[in-house]
Amino acid sequence: MRRLSILAMLVCAAMPVQATDLTRTRDGHLVPPFDTGVRPNIEAARIPEQARPRPVLLRSPKPLSELGTYDARASAECRKRDFGQLEQHRATVVLAGQTYGAAQAGSNDLADFRKVSQPGTLYVFEHQSMTNCRVWRVRQR
Repeated sequence: MRRLSILAMLVCAAMPVQATDLTRTRDGHLVPPFDTGVRPNIEAARIPEQARPRPVLLRSPKPLSELGTYDARASAECRKRDFGQLEQHRATVVLAGQTYGAAQAGSNDLADFRKVSQPGTLYVFEHQSMTNCRVWRVRQR
């Protein structure tokens, strides 16, 4: 038995060793086991997202201080984030060339958790979601 193991070791030592290239695998390994119809290195084309048009509720050459009145209670609630637009600048107001976020009282765009809003009023927001949030009331005619 010992003679057989020595003979096997001599035979193995006499066989030439084949060098393998470790930088490449066999081509058969790259093919998926089933045909998906999709090549693995091709990215799908990205479709750019279209910007939604923002409705302008009021446009005037007059400044905000002339058209609206400052609402201290709504401003305090805005600073606590209990009053404001659900999505900032979803609707806007353009006054004297400046754009402000705005929401109608009673609309789905206005978050009014403390029931501060008055019917028929347009609320204009300066610095919403900040500690210096200011809310102005503009009466709709």
